[in-house]
Amino acid sequence: MFGNGRARSGIVVLPCGAGKTLVGISAAQRIRKSCLCLVTNSVSVDQWHNEFRRWTTLEDKQLMRFTANIREELPQSGQLDVCITTYNMVAYNGRRSEQSKKIMQAITSQDWGLLLMDEVHVVPAQMFRKVVGVVKSHCKLGLTATLVREDSLIKDLNFLIGPKLYEANWLDLARDGHIANVQSNEVWCPMQKEFFREYLKPDNSSLRQLLYVLNPNK
Repeated sequence: MFGNGRARSGIVVLPCGAGKTLVGISAAQRIRKSCLCLVTNSVSVDQWHNEFRRWTTLEDKQLMRFTANIREELPQSGQLDVCITTYNMVAYNGRRSEQSKKIMQAITSQDWGLLLMDEVHVVPAQMFRKVVGVVKSHCKLGLTATLVREDSLIKDLNFLIGPKLYEANWLDLARDGHIANVQSNEVWCPMQKEFFREYLKPDNSSLRQLLYVLNPNK
């Protein structure tokens, strides 16, 4: 991510439990500029807030959370050091309270040093485009456990954030003891006659998926 004294935008791929949060916080520390951290839900907001407190020397007043239930006060200067919020809060189009409007105005008007985005593979494409469009930043870092998306729009991430900067091999991490070993067990379940009859019909792929997912014998 860092080279020739500059930070490059892009995506870091690490398996679950490999330390994506710490990588993001380390990047923010290295850049030493304001950081907007976007996560998927309010639970993750609290988790990132706790990890910033754990791994940095920032004071509580320098860490701001912005969720549907938590709206901390803006600093008097109007400039935010670290703000942790959700994609939904930034992309929301509906009516907001006066306090939420002020916070959103501060977020969208500030020129952020780092836009830190967690779990980028699960964010809907249209929401992601809107978030990236309204937030100004010098550097974008996306964190994910996989570069596979259900909507097959993974190329949008390369365009909106940047290229893949690093991808760790989970087998190497497990062998070296950095993450837990994975055990996989396959359990075969017979289908009921009615389900299996429909399952065998050709040219019905979408229905076949529903049938094996909803199989009552599972």
